[in-house]
Amino acid sequence: MNDILSNIYARRSVRAYSPEGVPEDIIMEILRAGTFAPNGMNTQPLRFVVITNRERIKDCSSQAANWWLNMAANPPKGTDNAAKERMEAIARRFNNPSFDMFYGAPVLVFVFTAPNSLTPNEDGTLAAENMMLAARSYGLGSCWIGFAKPLGNDKGFLTEMGVPADHTLIAPLVFGFPKGSAQEGKREAPRILKWVR
Repeated sequence: MNDILSNIYARRSVRAYSPEGVPEDIIMEILRAGTFAPNGMNTQPLRFVVITNRERIKDCSSQAANWWLNMAANPPKGTDNAAKERMEAIARRFNNPSFDMFYGAPVLVFVFTAPNSLTPNEDGTLAAENMMLAARSYGLGSCWIGFAKPLGNDKGFLTEMGVPADHTLIAPLVFGFPKGSAQEGKREAPRILKWVR
């Protein structure tokens, strides 16, 4: 098996990190790998917010958790019972004072796309995958933190981080050295609906 496939097959979503920090030159390489992902018509719309201050990372966790707690307490009109139950389950998880949405990771990166992107979701998502694979090549773990996505609509957060209002948050990602060994990931074989020869 070649090195690229080995790296892809070894990547895992890591949810426990050692306290060891990540050198800034490695963080920069991870960001650079993101910029080499395909993007629509080469608009190169990626913008990044990088947080390595542990207290600020904890604050981000609290800010995002509060959004979910508020959503569970005040669900939008017309929310069905199944969705309400899911939001209540999330709220129970976030009500735990020791819960850390970012799993103790020392690096938090928000991947944004600028308004010139023709395909913002695709551009940001491809970049995020490149970044997670680059991290794996350095022996780092990573995880996409979907629960942090509401921060992309938090005006106070965006202003503090210097993010223009017309930018779109695509991927909140964490990086760090894994605490312990990652579990082996199992995947089903590709499900081919049709192969036309």
